[in-house]
Amino acid sequence: MHYNSNLNFKKGNFMKFLILDGYTDEPAGLGVPPYIGMYPRYAAGVLYKFKHDVDYITIDKLREELKKGYDFNRYDVVIAICGFHTPGKYLNANPATLREFVSILYNFKGLKILGGPVATKFGSSLEGGKIKDESNLKYFFDVISEGDLDAVLHDLLKNNFKPEKTDGTRLRTYDELDEFARIGAKIVKLHPNYPNIIAEIETYRGCTRAFSGGCSFCTEPRRYGSPKFRNSRDIIEEVRNLYENGIKYFRIGRQPCMFSYMAKDVETTDVPVPNVLEIEKLFNGITSVSKPSVLHIDNANPSVIARHEKEGREIAKILVRHCTSGNVAAFGVESFDEKVISKNCLLTEPEDVLKAVNILNEIGGKRGENGMPYLLPGINLLSGLKGESNDTFEINYDYLKEIYDSGNILRRINIRQVVPFFGTDITVKDVEKARKRKNLFLKFKEKIRTEIDNPMLKRMLPTETILKNVIVEVKEKNDLYFGRQFGSYPILIGVAEKNVEIGKFVDIRVTGYGRRSITGKIVK
Repeated sequence: MHYNSNLNFKKGNFMKFLILDGYTDEPAGLGVPPYIGMYPRYAAGVLYKFKHDVDYITIDKLREELKKGYDFNRYDVVIAICGFHTPGKYLNANPATLREFVSILYNFKGLKILGGPVATKFGSSLEGGKIKDESNLKYFFDVISEGDLDAVLHDLLKNNFKPEKTDGTRLRTYDELDEFARIGAKIVKLHPNYPNIIAEIETYRGCTRAFSGGCSFCTEPRRYGSPKFRNSRDIIEEVRNLYENGIKYFRIGRQPCMFSYMAKDVETTDVPVPNVLEIEKLFNGITSVSKPSVLHIDNANPSVIARHEKEGREIAKILVRHCTSGNVAAFGVESFDEKVISKNCLLTEPEDVLKAVNILNEIGGKRGENGMPYLLPGINLLSGLKGESNDTFEINYDYLKEIYDSGNILRRINIRQVVPFFGTDITVKDVEKARKRKNLFLKFKEKIRTEIDNPMLKRMLPTETILKNVIVEVKEKNDLYFGRQFGSYPILIGVAEKNVEIGKFVDIRVTGYGRRSITGKIVK
């Protein structure tokens, strides 16, 4: 662990800490508003355990405060959190970079701790297709947490800030986590968007693909290995604590496959048999201790659903029964090209995807209370992988068109460019090869948006459909407002009306369509 041993700062029983949330976005964990991630909540839990004074601020709120004058030196310690392994576009948030943190904290005289993906050896990227090397800027910080921020912070406090007794790469156990999660729940009240925030809930970490190497581009199996599951009792207790602190929106995530939660033989097979009873126990428990306005999931492996169809169907029914509508199971397909699948150890075959799409549409396609279907698949595609050729784009298009022609619905199609993270099998050379096909990539993306996304959107949300509980988030010029429902991958909704209150919840009647968004009128 990097630690500036010459730094002289005040130590005491009651120190004042600031958690500076620059936001995080990982393959299995969101922390960009409207989400609040695990990092700040669990770090707060550690600080509360040691009876310290804790403030919390998001980077967007801090930028506002800096214009008025903001005194960092009222704090003894600043904990800065940021980092992106799955960069995206964000409607109402602007994530921090390491360079911005250094600039903001340059004159701060106390202890500076860095956490989140940016602090790890894998690095961070805000743009697909490349990774900006800012690794040297990490050494501006006095403590760099390459392991779990909460675990490193706990050891640092326990050892009275003695670096020789603190392992900066340590990962915490779930026994530790459950205490941090329970105590740290109340930090959500300091979020500027409270109570309108979604809490990301960790269920397990690691990947069933770890024993066979995992997908070529992914950091998850390389950092965490095979799955380590969190007890359902403790997950339910965390939801209870957050609910009692005013949180009504939850995503049960932080895992590569919800359908594989508590599955057996996860260390010896790529496609484990799902544990239906444990998943029923988890979601039944969550809804018994809370009445969530939104309860959604994150990722799902289509191979697990397709190759264990009986169990896959039962779990889909559990999710429809307990979760709220608008739910999305994100399929990490990455490519339908058999050559790319083989060269990148992707496992999932096109037939797996087609079958899993059919199953979720059959079970989850009915429209729910908020106007959205209950549970639909999403598909992630990744450009720049090994073995990619000009034919790959045509193959990917043909399979997406087949899904559309079958009458099924995909909630969304994410098309990203691979990032050559440290420790993965994707290299800068692979990315440079992909750049030669950039024009082809852009044409493919445009074709999907116009020929697949747009008609799919019209199928899913015919005109006159009413979407309930849309929060108005931003105003553009000419009285154009944008809002979304809360949940996983909500649809962007444009409203051309006058004097709409930002932060207000409204019901929307669908009137028109963009490529991936809709337009609507407020239902009076």
